Amino acid sequence: MNRRWHKTALSMMAAGFALVCMTASIAGAEGKSGTNASYSSWTDFSTWNRVPIAKPVWSADIGQPNADVYAYPAITTTGNTVLYVKQGVLTARSANTGKMLWTYGKKLRPDTILTAGAYAYLYDNEGAIYRVSLKTGRGERFFQLTDSVSKGRKGITGLSLSTEDNALYAASAGTLVSIRLTDGKLNWRNDGLETPTPPQRVGDVLLFDTDESGAITVGTTYAIDPSTGKTKWRLAGSHSKLLHADGGELYFQDQWPNPDGGGSVKLDVASITTGEIVRTLTFPALMDDRTHQYTLFDKIAIDGDDLYIGTNGKGVYRYNLHADPLYAKPALISDYGSWIAGPYNGKLIFSNTGRLGIHAIKWFDSAQVEYEGVNNPISQLDMIDSGLYVGQTDGSVYALNVTTGKALFRYDTGARNYGAFQTTGSTLLVQAEGKLYGFQLPSELVKPISADSAAADSFAKTKAKLSIDGVERAVEPGMMTSANRMFVPFQSLTEAVGAEVTFDAATNQATVTYNNRVFSITQGKSFAITADGQQQLSFPPVTLNGNLYVPLKDFGQLLGIQVEWNASSHTVEIKTK
Repeated sequence: MNRRWHKTALSMMAAGFALVCMTASIAGAEGKSGTNASYSSWTDFSTWNRVPIAKPVWSADIGQPNADVYAYPAITTTGNTVLYVKQGVLTARSANTGKMLWTYGKKLRPDTILTAGAYAYLYDNEGAIYRVSLKTGRGERFFQLTDSVSKGRKGITGLSLSTEDNALYAASAGTLVSIRLTDGKLNWRNDGLETPTPPQRVGDVLLFDTDESGAITVGTTYAIDPSTGKTKWRLAGSHSKLLHADGGELYFQDQWPNPDGGGSVKLDVASITTGEIVRTLTFPALMDDRTHQYTLFDKIAIDGDDLYIGTNGKGVYRYNLHADPLYAKPALISDYGSWIAGPYNGKLIFSNTGRLGIHAIKWFDSAQVEYEGVNNPISQLDMIDSGLYVGQTDGSVYALNVTTGKALFRYDTGARNYGAFQTTGSTLLVQAEGKLYGFQLPSELVKPISADSAAADSFAKTKAKLSIDGVERAVEPGMMTSANRMFVPFQSLTEAVGAEVTFDAATNQATVTYNNRVFSITQGKSFAITADGQQQLSFPPVTLNGNLYVPLKDFGQLLGIQVEWNASSHTVEIKTK
């Protein structure tokens, strides 16, 4: 029996060998395959995309993006109504169901739709502005940009609204006009502007940025009096768009060439009243300890009192705008990916190496959050409330929880480019090339979110004991830890050692008097104000559950007392004498 099996096997092997030789001969003759002409790989089941696929509640054709200016048709939401222009016609749909409510017009521009009160405002190519009732869809020509107003230039380049001024602003080549919302009458016009853009109301002025050509092209900003339309000032030099407004001060990035080849960042702070630059903040390039070369900055953002400066492949530096940049050491949020979004909810969003996937770094404790499912280059990303929405170049759209990184659903749109994601109520609007989709959002993605909640997630209560001058003391609220730092409740602990504390709730600033020392600290600021000027802190004070916390190390240095951690007894030991 064994011999028969052996003989049969030899026969089968011979036949198989002949078949392989014949196949190889045929393949070689036709030149269609070979050992170097194919590739195969097996993907483990554990790496398959497990994110559930959602179905849109509704979808609509909205027309293709404008290829000339690389812009999508404007999608505007008001209440439960979605507005967009397709082929010159303004269309209103229910955001929940997608049901068409009404249409209006014939030759309207798709790039701007503004809403105020009961009306929507938009314009056409002939300089006419229309007002349309949001309830009925009935409209009228609200204002005509005629020759007497625009000196022969009828085309409108953009609109903006200010409910504070009760005015609609229209920009055209060389002209900016203000129109009363009540009756469509002209308030004023300013014809002395080269290329105005729709202004924004900041404080007591209207600001608009523009590029002006001369010997060189410069970026500048104009301030207009909203009452009279007269130009108040023009920002000298060449600057970015407005980055930040703080009371009567405006922050711009200086865009003149830097003498160090671009290794530093310069911010000019201008007076909102006069436009004069009152001070310049210079953030010098930093030396890389590994390469001994200066790190080049490639992106900046301002959030509250903090300036974030990104670098190529090293991470993001975090400065406080009010700290002296020549002495204050920035905090480094280290990461080798590319910084693409944030800060948001105490996080910076980075793309992974090779642009495949994203993750976040929390600046409170440097913890990393991985975002599930995202696995292709990103074309659009927006964070709204507790949701993070991603559109990939492979056509996939993801809805994720920005805090946990969990993906709630995905959908294949087949698009490569997207408009900005928007939400209204519990509906997510996805603009994917020529289609608009409406998705029902899970409740966890529509919850409001804040940086304070992110801070709370980064801290944990500790059962550490407290001893002051050898006497064990109770401390309420309790001490907290984060990133191997001990944080103590500032007010209760300063009072426990005999200091006087006053707190200004409007500015979140605490002022302390202890022996011959007087100093102030403020939530979020990385320095204290002392009699000698600024004193660097190891970490900015943070508010947790309504109480201001500071690192234990900073607490001792500020009061000039001895603070030690006794690991054996798990006790914070403070000696005031």
